[in-house]
Amino acid sequence: MSTAQQESAPPQAVDPAKAQAAQIPLQAFTLPEFPPAASGLTSLILTSDIKLDEYFKHLEEDFATIPKLPQAINSLTLELFSLGYPPGFLNALSQQLPSLKTLVIYSQLFAGVTEESRKDAERFFENETELRALHLLDVFARPPFFKNAGNTLSSRKDGLKFLEVNYSFRHEDEDFLNTVPALELPCLIGPSLVTCALNISPPDVTNDPNDPANLNKEGEESQRKHEGVMALNKSLAPDLVGALTEEKAPTSLLLLNTTLYTFAIKHLEQVVEKHTRLRILSATIELEPTEEHKDKILSALSKCKDLEQVEIVGNPSLAFYMAVSNPRNSALKKAFPSQSDMTSLGTSCSQLKSFRVNILRTETLGSVEWNRDSPSAEWKGGVKEAQQDIPAPENMPSGGSKEKAPETVDELLSRLNGDGGAAGSGS
Repeated sequence: MSTAQQESAPPQAVDPAKAQAAQIPLQAFTLPEFPPAASGLTSLILTSDIKLDEYFKHLEEDFATIPKLPQAINSLTLELFSLGYPPGFLNALSQQLPSLKTLVIYSQLFAGVTEESRKDAERFFENETELRALHLLDVFARPPFFKNAGNTLSSRKDGLKFLEVNYSFRHEDEDFLNTVPALELPCLIGPSLVTCALNISPPDVTNDPNDPANLNKEGEESQRKHEGVMALNKSLAPDLVGALTEEKAPTSLLLLNTTLYTFAIKHLEQVVEKHTRLRILSATIELEPTEEHKDKILSALSKCKDLEQVEIVGNPSLAFYMAVSNPRNSALKKAFPSQSDMTSLGTSCSQLKSFRVNILRTETLGSVEWNRDSPSAEWKGGVKEAQQDIPAPENMPSGGSKEKAPETVDELLSRLNGDGGAAGSGS
């Protein structure tokens, strides 16, 4: 057979008896019957294909009884169920999947829009007693869902070992961070966690002019591509720090990502003093343009002797903006570690191979990256200066508040490029 014929040949059907995963698009809350040959399935992916204008109708209808599902299934993914599920659906689903170890929930209002659907979602977690890995990707819910579900999960003696919470920052929504359940997410943290990630990620960049991420407030295509993130106000950090350091804190944490929340230096110090065995750390930290501030960060990190990778997402203070606006101050070089700083830190953390600092995960506001191949190797890398002069912001509040929506990165960059605009605070 020629190469062209091979490339055009249709894909071979998978023998159901050998399949380990199945993805099922649902146009209603009705699951198909599984043949006996599918008894070996270990992973099930349910994806919503429900039309938005029909979604409420399906939520109000009584769902059909969920058929018996393969009992070998230990991993479940629920995708794009934007408005949740009919009351009772999740409870029934969990009863058919009593041995779940891994749960992935993606892009949805998981607990629905009614009190009944919220309680149903909470029962789902009460039933899944063997859950070990939970991934919540752009998942929202009305209070007190995350608090109640978190208390259920964190109270188990042999509970979650892997927790991932990720929100993709939405530049087009100026109230986005106010929709994140910042006060409840720390309730998910329990003593058995080995990895804990509460992450804020930049949006995916596309060339689609109709992509909401590429539109401005007026719905017109933006002339500048969005970049970077904003993190939650540092006034929201104490609850997270408490969850990581107090009675129900993890006892064997190896990976920690807290970039969704802004830490002051004291918060970082409290966390690393508790978790000295960390190998991978990512944190958003309020950034000041001084050697003293930099030294405090490096001193705190030196307590974690097993560190291998570090990412610091700098959330710049007003003083930082003012200093960086004057290139003669060399503020970035003062705030970011030098090669000699890395040599000193590498002596304390002999396994450290990668160290990165950026400003709100942007590419234009300056960054530093240091890498080495082995403990005895020389650090390579350095500071990448901002791509433009940064004027000091006007009217920026000194602390911000829990209620105030922070300035979006798009607005921030617009102002930094000299387009004006009122400033908010994400620090």
